[in-house]
Amino acid sequence: MVITSDLRNTVVTDTIHSPNLEDSIKQALEPLGGLKSFISRDDSILVKPNFNTGDPFPASTDPEFLEIMLRLLLRHTQNVEIVESSTLRAKTREIIESKVGEVLKELDIPIITEQDFKFTWVDLKSKGAKYLKSVKLPKRILDPQKKLILLPCLKTHFIAQYTGAIKLGVGFMERKQRVRMHMSWRVPAKVAELNLGFKPELVIMDARKIFVTQGPASGKEESPMKILAGTNRVSIDIKGIKIIQSYHEKNKLEGRDPLDVGTIKRALELGIDES
Repeated sequence: MVITSDLRNTVVTDTIHSPNLEDSIKQALEPLGGLKSFISRDDSILVKPNFNTGDPFPASTDPEFLEIMLRLLLRHTQNVEIVESSTLRAKTREIIESKVGEVLKELDIPIITEQDFKFTWVDLKSKGAKYLKSVKLPKRILDPQKKLILLPCLKTHFIAQYTGAIKLGVGFMERKQRVRMHMSWRVPAKVAELNLGFKPELVIMDARKIFVTQGPASGKEESPMKILAGTNRVSIDIKGIKIIQSYHEKNKLEGRDPLDVGTIKRALELGIDES
């Protein structure tokens, strides 16, 4: 097991030599103090996986990865919920239940979807946004009494260049606004600005398998066997971009300085997760 540190409190764990996924996750979190550094017994936790579609991992969250994460979280608090909204015409609850329904039933973990969201307008312009000046977000993720944990996948994206920790938040947007955003040529910048609206407690990215072309639902698959953990969405994604680029495929990240990729550049300008 090889653990290396990156900028902005991000840890990368190399899981190639560790077949035990739970151990790999724990070792990724260990330099951060483990889950106990982020969660206490009375905390209420919102877990955001990637079930934009029901396509197999890495297009969506690996059910085994999610199950292990939920069981680890339940060792620290019994107040855990899944919060997710799939793509426009998909039925989120059906997708999640088809993947991990039995596990969620066993663990008594509720699924909170767009049908349960109580949306509120969040002013982003006052926080520095230029292109996405306001957004509808679920009140639940804005509740200071709840802690949000993001579980992104890593892959290329034919519109947004790539998808990782920062873009995972698009799943919180009201669906019609989400569609309109994807029709804009400023998608990367708007994705970054969206993240001004909420702040996660922790990010754990499953990059054991990734797409290095096309994306987000399909593409050429590679297996870097990495788990990335940290508190900074930007740092996680910078490391993720470097992983994708290491395969030297033709994609929208080819030949780009990671710091100059649209979403990263705008997120750095805005200081996402730097405080």
